[in-house]
Amino acid sequence: MQDRKKIGLVVTGASGSLLGFHAMKLMKALKESGQPLELHLLITSGGETTAKLELTEGQIEELKECADHCHDDHNLAASIASGSNPLDGLLFAPCSIRSLAAIAYCQTDRLSIRAADVMLKERRKLVLAVRETPLHLGHIQAMEQVTRMGGIIAPPVPAFYLKPESIDAMLEQSAARLLSQLDIDASSILQRWS
Repeated sequence: MQDRKKIGLVVTGASGSLLGFHAMKLMKALKESGQPLELHLLITSGGETTAKLELTEGQIEELKECADHCHDDHNLAASIASGSNPLDGLLFAPCSIRSLAAIAYCQTDRLSIRAADVMLKERRKLVLAVRETPLHLGHIQAMEQVTRMGGIIAPPVPAFYLKPESIDAMLEQSAARLLSQLDIDASSILQRWS
């Protein structure tokens, strides 16, 4: 039996909760189709606030139900906070500038940031879908710092060349692209340039 790949999703307070929702739904669908995934979810306090503005109550519940494990951002004793039990991949979708800066400068006072720090120190995949525009130099320097430490900065830029027919189709493609950065096979969904 193949070991399950432990993947975490952090939804922060940046606008873009639908991206996190689509990423989690896609991972659950891939799991149900046979990919050995164990799904962890953490929604920050800012993420909860933004999700209530951008998602329906039903979508928020569905997001949580897709996960095998839901974590509280204040629980620094959670398994994903330890280098002895790290995730195989961690995606922040969307990633706020606050979370980006905390990761860049090792401010690990929340589980989400501690888990990201563990990913970097254990040389595991960390993908940040940073959702901010325009950017000032401090934002860019924080992105550079995370990149130098081994993280992947992957702003959720839509693939307009695919001519998506809906926002959901655009978000599904963006989510699939992010999951491919975590070495999750989303080829059944992901459309590529040809």
